[in-house]
Amino acid sequence: MKEITLGQGLDNITFGLSRPEVIQLLGEPSEVEPMDGDNNSGAMEAWHYDDHHLSLSFEEDCNWRLTSITTASPEVLFEGIDLIGLSQGEVMEQMEVFNLGDFELEDLSTDVIPNQSLASNSDFSLNLFFDHDILTEIQWGPYWDDEAEAPIWPEVQKN
Repeated sequence: MKEITLGQGLDNITFGLSRPEVIQLLGEPSEVEPMDGDNNSGAMEAWHYDDHHLSLSFEEDCNWRLTSITTASPEVLFEGIDLIGLSQGEVMEQMEVFNLGDFELEDLSTDVIPNQSLASNSDFSLNLFFDHDILTEIQWGPYWDDEAEAPIWPEVQKN
């Protein structure tokens, strides 16, 4: 079992790692999905590790450092609890227990993909994706310094 640490990462996969450092830890990704930038932000790459139910995002604006992790794995724990597969009500109750404050709820449903929603908390750089009221993905990133408009990279522990 792996443990999510808000603002830090997932076990030894910490925010701020370079792409070569991630390859050292996880090997080559199953798929690399490049995304073009726009007027507001530079390009991005999403690295998908299908065997781990994990996607890692790297941003050009952050010198291609790891800026977010998304998981759909029931093997990943949040504060010791497997949240994937729980109902939105159960998940939001847990967020209250964890004292994470208010979440903004957004309906992401389309005609093609109905019953999709997102609960997000910008204070903790945390997004929870629901499909038909069931948590299917957790996405989190480093904490954000609003004044500097930059990520707050975690301190890396050297053994």
